[in-house]
Amino acid sequence: MRRITREYTLLCLVMSTAVGISLVGLGCSHTPPRPAELDQARMASAEAQANPQVASRAPVALREAEEALLRAEQLWDKDKDVREIQNLAAVAQRRTEIARAAAEQKQAEAELEELAATRERLLLEARTREAQRAQEQAERAQREADQAYQQVRAATTQTALLERELTTVKEEAAAKASAAKARTKHRTKAR
Repeated sequence: MRRITREYTLLCLVMSTAVGISLVGLGCSHTPPRPAELDQARMASAEAQANPQVASRAPVALREAEEALLRAEQLWDKDKDVREIQNLAAVAQRRTEIARAAAEQKQAEAELEELAATRERLLLEARTREAQRAQEQAERAQREADQAYQQVRAATTQTALLERELTTVKEEAAAKASAAKARTKHRTKAR
């Protein structure tokens, strides 16, 4: 019975050693799972590249983000250093965010320029309307001045005619008075 116990113990020891060695072997050959940060950085980069605003307004920042992501993926393929991959993936994700922010800033600047141009156009239109109103008022004032001039000219002409008539009447009256005096003097002498 002792022999059976010894054989059983030896068998258990051999089996446990075999299991332990295989577990150690599995642990060494097992690769860690791909970090989620790397996949998140890849998705963020793909979304940014698919966005035409980001692609056209921030191509340099987008390229830098893609390069950081590529370095992280190459390091993952080479070393499988999870901590370093997470750091590089975070850098790639931040650079993608920078590219988006740069595109948004350029979009805002373009909108600001457009608003400034619209403001200038509206100010110019307002000045043009104001100038047109001033022109219309000046033309109206000119017409009124022309009418007043015509009225004054007509009144002056009428006054001149009346003065000539008055002078003629005065001259005729003076001539009649003179003639009447002369007749009266002539009558008086004739008497």
